[in-house]
Amino acid sequence: MSKPSSKKPGVESSSAAVVSPSASPSDARVTHWLLAVICFLSGASVMVIEISANRLLAPHFGNSIYTWTALIGVVLIALSGGAWLGGVLADKFGRVDLLATLLTGAAVLTMLIPVLSTWFSPGLSTRGLIAGPVFISLFLFALPAILLGAVSPASVRFYSMVNQDRQVGHAAGVISMLGSLGSFVGTFLSGFFLLSAFGVKSIFIGTGVLLLLLALIAFWMARKPAKQQAGHVGAIIAAGLVGYFVEAPVSAEVVHQETSFYHQITVKEPKNYPGARVLELDNTTEGGMRIADGGLILDYQNFWRLALLNENLKLERALFIGAGAFGMPEEVSRVVQGSHVDVVEIDPAVINVGRKFFKLDEHPNVHAHASDARRYLRQSEGNYDLIFGDAYSGRQHVPAHLVTQEFFAEVKSKLSPNGVFLMNLISATQGEKSELLSYILGTLRRVFPHVEVFAVGNGGDVQNIILLGSNQSWKPWLEDKYYLPSSREFRMVSRRLLERQLPAEAGPLTDDKNPADAIVARQLLH
Repeated sequence: MSKPSSKKPGVESSSAAVVSPSASPSDARVTHWLLAVICFLSGASVMVIEISANRLLAPHFGNSIYTWTALIGVVLIALSGGAWLGGVLADKFGRVDLLATLLTGAAVLTMLIPVLSTWFSPGLSTRGLIAGPVFISLFLFALPAILLGAVSPASVRFYSMVNQDRQVGHAAGVISMLGSLGSFVGTFLSGFFLLSAFGVKSIFIGTGVLLLLLALIAFWMARKPAKQQAGHVGAIIAAGLVGYFVEAPVSAEVVHQETSFYHQITVKEPKNYPGARVLELDNTTEGGMRIADGGLILDYQNFWRLALLNENLKLERALFIGAGAFGMPEEVSRVVQGSHVDVVEIDPAVINVGRKFFKLDEHPNVHAHASDARRYLRQSEGNYDLIFGDAYSGRQHVPAHLVTQEFFAEVKSKLSPNGVFLMNLISATQGEKSELLSYILGTLRRVFPHVEVFAVGNGGDVQNIILLGSNQSWKPWLEDKYYLPSSREFRMVSRRLLERQLPAEAGPLTDDKNPADAIVARQLLH
């Protein structure tokens, strides 16, 4: 009498041919190596998608702490769900072609991310600073992250089946290690190379191609005929073609657009500024000028001229932190004959755009440097008569390390005896939205003995605010001197805020304790 089989129906026929416990040692090694490659590269793909995703979302949702938090949180929860799903599916089906199906789905969705973002990001960007990034992250990245998160637990199952489940712990350790190493490589590859060498769309399409190759490896391991692979491959190719060739509609105002390592850079000639050209970084207008003569079009940019009120200050050397559209440094070069003007801008692509579209090459005395402001200050030689801080990395978001007590001390050390530090800040002057001004005012006053504040706009709502820090009192030029009411000088001086109009000081902000990002986030929410 034959002994009844104890094997579960459906598992024997599907797994024996692929991850058979009786496989030869050489076949087992090949299976292990291929599973290792799949796990390593799928882990790298997750991080490439996640890091590149921020550059995709920033033009619509800003490069804020909320965008990063929503993106990272959604990907993490999706990977957690994928880990559970992968284990369940591996136990249920026990076939290596499960990996091929997971990778095919991830490849298709990854290739469609750019075009889906083009269609849906503009509408979701109106849903708020938190809801918008969360919804778009769920819509674009949750499903591909779930599928990629399922690869590792499924691979653990197949890795251990080759050894008749005798080394499950070893299999889990190896697969987990390789997935983490892949994530490490994907992180460094994205941050140090891909985003500076390729467009965001190309990165997503390339990641989809990589996942297609991994799916083909899994199909080969499963010994599936070409006919059964054709549907998966066709779906991936179709998604790739759609993702690559479908473009977002471009406004007639756009003169130039590119994605750099730091920003989406857009040059516009907007209808609301006839005859002018503006520079946008992500979703924020950074500056502009009149095309004909390079004249400034944004009111706050004229406040560099506060430095000219001081008769004792000879403006021979100036430094601008943040290029904007190069309008202010170019005007200094025109107005103050023979002056030397340095501009430090972290994004080299912004400097190139300045040369092509904002007359930078027409001003030989304006010298642009691609560097971080603090690094540049430490390495620069000589002192400046004017330093103007106007660096931003998103909507109302001044980089946190450029508002600390230590940074202001570095600025002060680079000023000439009569030199002045001016800073453009976006904040309210009173109420809940004045928290940023309160902290930076308190920080600046711990470094400079004399600080003045000018509100560029009207009222106490969020607006451009100019802070002035100096080693000497500016009251002789702000209170004692007479200016014609029709003059530019009068308009600037009349915007000066008195102490009773300012919020109570807070802080200081330091390199050790600096809640500037959270303060800006709260300001945007109010």
